[in-house]
Amino acid sequence: MPKFQSGMEEMLDMFVFETGDLLEKLDEILMRTEQEDTIETDDMNEIFRTMHTIKGSAAMMGLSNMSTLAHAVEDLFFIIREDPSVTYDKPALYELLFASSDNLKNELENIQDESIPLSDFSELEGKIHAFADVMKGGSGAAAQSGAQEAKPEEALGYDGIFEDGEDEAVLTYKIVYSQSCAMPSMRALVLMRALGKIADVLKTFPDDLDADSADDDISAKGLYIKLTTGSAERVEQLFRDALNVESFKKVDRPKQAEKKQEAQTPAAEEGAPKPAEAPKKAAPKKPAEKHEQSMMSVKLEKLDRLLDLVAEIVITEGSVISSPDIRNAGGNFDRFNKSARELKKLTDELQDVVMSIRMVPVSTAFQKMNRVVRDMNTKLKKNVTLTFVGQETEVDKSIVDLLNDPLMHIVRNAVDHGIELPEERAAAGKTEPPTVTLSAGYDSSEVVIACKDNGAGMDRNKIMAKAKKNGLLTKPESEYTDKEVFNFVVAAGFSTNEQITEYSGRGVGMDVVKQNLEKVGGKLIVDSVFGEGSTFTIRIPLSLSIVDVMSIDVGKTNFSIPVSSINEAFSCTTDKYIKDTDGNEFIMQRGEAVPLIRLGEHFGIEEAEKDVTKGIMIECENVNNRAVLMADRITLDQQVVVKPFPAVLGDMKLKEAGMSGCSVLGDGSITIILDVQEIMSN
Repeated sequence: MPKFQSGMEEMLDMFVFETGDLLEKLDEILMRTEQEDTIETDDMNEIFRTMHTIKGSAAMMGLSNMSTLAHAVEDLFFIIREDPSVTYDKPALYELLFASSDNLKNELENIQDESIPLSDFSELEGKIHAFADVMKGGSGAAAQSGAQEAKPEEALGYDGIFEDGEDEAVLTYKIVYSQSCAMPSMRALVLMRALGKIADVLKTFPDDLDADSADDDISAKGLYIKLTTGSAERVEQLFRDALNVESFKKVDRPKQAEKKQEAQTPAAEEGAPKPAEAPKKAAPKKPAEKHEQSMMSVKLEKLDRLLDLVAEIVITEGSVISSPDIRNAGGNFDRFNKSARELKKLTDELQDVVMSIRMVPVSTAFQKMNRVVRDMNTKLKKNVTLTFVGQETEVDKSIVDLLNDPLMHIVRNAVDHGIELPEERAAAGKTEPPTVTLSAGYDSSEVVIACKDNGAGMDRNKIMAKAKKNGLLTKPESEYTDKEVFNFVVAAGFSTNEQITEYSGRGVGMDVVKQNLEKVGGKLIVDSVFGEGSTFTIRIPLSLSIVDVMSIDVGKTNFSIPVSSINEAFSCTTDKYIKDTDGNEFIMQRGEAVPLIRLGEHFGIEEAEKDVTKGIMIECENVNNRAVLMADRITLDQQVVVKPFPAVLGDMKLKEAGMSGCSVLGDGSITIILDVQEIMSN
């Protein structure tokens, strides 16, 4: 990482955030225009502005390599913008643009690590300049891209910085920047910011330091600054310390300004006719105030801290309300109960507000996959179309960040493994275009994201043979269900590709995806139909922190079931209980036989209630399953803070057993949070 000028370190995070956002939007524009095979004027201007902004920001941060690369791309679009009829190789242009975007993104990551030196983009810049030369040779563009028409020296108007009747306290300086300074206008802006703390800047020439022509003007004639200050010594010391300033000098009022003043003096002599006063213009009306919604950027770490505080408030609230000291004291607690209800209402509202602040659409993760598919199409020649369903679905920001890597691996897997080559699809009689679909939606308290392809699907026998070869089988082959067989593809070191390619064959990636999802209570489900395609489904909690639960007891063990998974809780009578000849148990609910799952038997709790008429029945449902869970009793409804299981318990397969996490109750005891989806599916 480069050594930044004093005070610039604080701007690094903002620079990385804003530049990264600009590059993401740039990729979207490039992907769209490449698919449409045309660059509209608005898109061209947007690309030009994006590179101009990155060029200036990078120069201000002292990142000359990023600045010059962005400047080179800006020059390309200056040529196209000035002469829309110019001819050029579109595929080659897009390859240069995507390569530039990738290099700038990588550099954003590198500058945050002090041990990594700045990258050298000279080779890529050479290719861009060579491409620009070819474009200029075949067009009527100016011989030098980005160059402005030469201005006569007097047209620059630097004498206009002086005005009549100026006080002697008004000082004017001329700053000359070194020839090696790539962006003198950006250095001038940094200088103005520092100068504003010790002086009042009245005027500058060029007057607009952010204009496209500012760099050329400053390089040709220098930067002029007119100011007032209480300490000229401090101002001049600031000029000496400023980066890339080669020289500076104080500029005196030119003689022609004095002559002009003397020439005007006789007009004021007594008896001289006074010129007619120009009619006063009506004062412009004050524009109506605009009530626009203001926006601000906040570091995610601060939102994480805010959410942690809300979680602690929820725990403390439960501890206060359920305190045995209060309940055992006796007496009238009407006022306390009223205050407790009000506190819970405010806590719930605070949680909702904090969660809404963190919610972002999954489209921010989905759109990045366009680039993955585009690059794979270019190299694999599969012409895959990527489509989106439900990309407006909103989830927690931390979940979106978590999804970037898993989605990339899953989409790559779908394109490389799932979709066949064009000749193979034709031989199989497939006429529909090869498609990968990313979809998102909600299912109770979870967000469900699926990646579906219409490719070749998975060969169950081939997967089973590879699993057997790798020693992954733990029971006879005949006892494995299709679901269990397909899930071998996410095992470490497992790959059905015989040859290692750029995208697959090493058996890494999918197992890491599964592990990372499980760390936050999520899971990866694999399904496939041979010859028709495969579906990889990610299920992940909508919120990783606070959930509403119903606490139940099974024997002496306390469990919590997310309220979003529960239809109703009821007591069972003997006439509703059914047992078939195979020993399967059902509860009749509104004319339907719903499977019964005894939580005591499921978790091996011997002291759990056995009599269905004495226990409590909890009907749960999701998109695919419906079941009745049997517990001993319901203790209370409350909010809990979800905590992941310690890493030391990772080998105990708690998630496979239907336990998604744990939490601390108000009385200090531990409760296990159940994954109803997993329990019902098993």
